[in-house]
Amino acid sequence: MSNTGPLDLTVRAPAPAEVERVLHLFRNMPVRPTSQFLGAVRSRPIERFVGAAAWWPVGTTGMFQLTCEPGVDRAVVAGQLIDKVAECARLAGMQTIQCANLLTDDNAWLGVLRTQGFQYCRSERSFEIAYEDAWRRVMELHHRHGSRIPASWRTEPIRDLSPETALEVIQSHHLMPPDEIRAYWKRNTPHGFTLDLSCILFDGQRAFGAFLARRMGEVYYVDVQVVRETNPRLRSLGDLYMMYRMFTLHDEAQRAGRDVPIHWLRFRCGETEHVQTANLAFRMGGRELPPQRVMAKAL
Repeated sequence: MSNTGPLDLTVRAPAPAEVERVLHLFRNMPVRPTSQFLGAVRSRPIERFVGAAAWWPVGTTGMFQLTCEPGVDRAVVAGQLIDKVAECARLAGMQTIQCANLLTDDNAWLGVLRTQGFQYCRSERSFEIAYEDAWRRVMELHHRHGSRIPASWRTEPIRDLSPETALEVIQSHHLMPPDEIRAYWKRNTPHGFTLDLSCILFDGQRAFGAFLARRMGEVYYVDVQVVRETNPRLRSLGDLYMMYRMFTLHDEAQRAGRDVPIHWLRFRCGETEHVQTANLAFRMGGRELPPQRVMAKAL
């Protein structure tokens, strides 16, 4: 399938030998391993990829990411890529397409998507905390309250566990799609969960907490921080227990030369869902970042 339009563009799936060239366009963002790719090719003066889309199905929604080379007309290139993503998604039985990137109000992609008929469907909140500030706060809290952590509690790294263990704990919070969790859980997945620092919290044999995070450069992204406990005191102790474990293991790895410093922690939660994350971030002295929008379009 291909189509030609302004700027002498052709949008098509890359040949096997061209996939690396398309992946290079996504060099500054994590790409889902199961993605299907479409490239925007300019034929003159020489043939080259000037933009690309990665897309994958989630239920009846086609999720996608976009990227463009600097200096090209982003609106034109993105418009043709989105049209082709929509065509592929329809053929695959999808009912909607949704941009997988969370966009702040000043993001240039937001205006492009709006002109293509996309609408805001929900927002996510995120919080940023300097690693040293969070470390200091957690160590102080653990010194004061660590003795109150029940002896029956334990944590296990996700490396040796099934994603279903986490899904049982977090599914009601809608923090991440199940298939996305399974993809990030796999060994050697680029930008996937840190298999040793991420963990599940158990009380005996009952899993009731999850801490799932990914390392990207100097930032540690906490995608899931959940303690399924109705008692607020125990819920706070569960958060403290998992955070203390993460800091302790990272400090040990850094001293042994197996890891490099982390400078920032970022937490995420829904606009109204899972306020536990927001409360935790504020307790550690974090600041809330601008809201991030999720944009979607019915097919």
